[in-house]
Amino acid sequence: MDIKKKMFTQFRLKRMAAFVIDAVIVSILLSIVYRITGFANFPGVLTKMIEIQKMMGEAASQDATVKVMALFNKAFLQSLLIWFCYDVLTTFLLRGSTVGKLIFRLKLTHINNKKGKLVYVLLVIVRSFFKFLSMFLFQGIPFLISVISIFANPNSLAAHDRVARLVVVNKNDINSLE
Repeated sequence: MDIKKKMFTQFRLKRMAAFVIDAVIVSILLSIVYRITGFANFPGVLTKMIEIQKMMGEAASQDATVKVMALFNKAFLQSLLIWFCYDVLTTFLLRGSTVGKLIFRLKLTHINNKKGKLVYVLLVIVRSFFKFLSMFLFQGIPFLISVISIFANPNSLAAHDRVARLVVVNKNDINSLE
């Protein structure tokens, strides 16, 4: 039980909850973007999948399956691009927080909290790039490993945090980093 308490600290749970809130917001943004532009066309992917299912009795072609996968990959990449933009823009506009992090009073900062603004901007972009690259590669398995790594180290750093030398902290704890 003691190990479980150490693993599931309030901070780690707040960080996961912030991610879930951001995921819901991005889902809403995706549906708005789809309604306006028709991109991130997951309904089109679903329609094609249903068509293939109906053809299964008629020996569905491998070509149709390849087309559906290409359509899915395109929609998935578009959705990741929207999520990347959300992550970067909200982090800049909300001074280190996404909406989810803001709600839970979390903030993204440099590990030693002494770098300049330009370096911070570049590191946030690098962090977001690696975060969403890991979501895309191998159907998100690297991202899952990155999230699990939050529970495996005392500073609750995800792999994408380590790459960018950034850390998510409670806003109240920022002064203690200086």
